[in-house]
Amino acid sequence: MAGAGTKLFVAGDVLTAAQVNTFLADQVISVYASSAARDAAYGGVGEPVLAEGMFCYLSDSNSFLYYTGSVWSAVDTSTDATKIPLSTVTTSGDLIIGTGSATVTRLAAGTATHVLTSNGAATAPSYQAVSAGVTSSDADLIIALQVFG
Repeated sequence: MAGAGTKLFVAGDVLTAAQVNTFLADQVISVYASSAARDAAYGGVGEPVLAEGMFCYLSDSNSFLYYTGSVWSAVDTSTDATKIPLSTVTTSGDLIIGTGSATVTRLAAGTATHVLTSNGAATAPSYQAVSAGVTSSDADLIIALQVFG
């Protein structure tokens, strides 16, 4: 059903069931009292089937959601400039670091056995190899001191 596109209906058009279930349904956002009410509206005998790309609005939480094809996910409607966009982080192990007044960037995870090193107040931290002669237990201590210290 979802993905049929759009259709402009004009006065006098006779709608078929297929048009209502595809074109018309795809051009609206369904409103439900709660997620329980939404979930009860799909999948039963004579009920529509969920399809990737569907949207809904939940009145009890004042939230918009979209169906990914497997789960309902929240649509971030926030305009709060103080929030860091989730898209800043792209890979497991990424860190978010400050780059200046009210700005941030992504620091990709370092190479295994490297340690996060401060490069001073005006320069972003980076991952560096542990100095020669440092044992693995010393490296653990260095990491702990940098994290806590």
